Amino acid sequence: MDPMAAYQQTVVWTGQRVAGVRTEDFGLPTPCTEWDVHALLAHLVAAIWFFKALAAGEPVADLMKSLTDLVGDDPFASYDQAARAGLEAWGAPGALDRTYTLPMGERSGGEALRIHQADLLLHGWDLAEATHQDSTIASELAAFSLETERWFVQPGMRGAGRAYAAARTAADDSDEARLLAFTGRDPRWR
Repeated sequence: MDPMAAYQQTVVWTGQRVAGVRTEDFGLPTPCTEWDVHALLAHLVAAIWFFKALAAGEPVADLMKSLTDLVGDDPFASYDQAARAGLEAWGAPGALDRTYTLPMGERSGGEALRIHQADLLLHGWDLAEATHQDSTIASELAAFSLETERWFVQPGMRGAGRAYAAARTAADDSDEARLLAFTGRDPRWR
């Protein structure tokens, strides 16, 4: 699977979960213990705008500080607007061929998009779990994201207050279970 195809599928899959969120769900807890549903939605939308700006060659140094509440009263409309812009920026000629400066260092366009895709997929799972929607991740997407996470996640990124919890033992040998376990997610988090 190539990064753009994985990104396109993930944008749709996560978007379906965002479409299932109601404003009364905003205060629900999520597997990301520091975020409720509203904060998780805000992260999803802001991350798409960040990576869109990156791909479009726009300044990103202070962008995340200026992206506050992008969710509003219609989470799907906010997500959809960002997702369309992200897909357009990453689909532009040469976007995957450039090198980008991310907070974690220099990355090729393909690597940058893979990092974004995996984050979007995993937080889509978090959102689905929090709002009692189908959280099943297709095997091909899970395997692709697991491959990304294996080279991306460094030991210093795990632990309390960090991006990832400690890895867990997978519930079974499926690609989805291995992805969730590697990224520290507990399917029985509730």
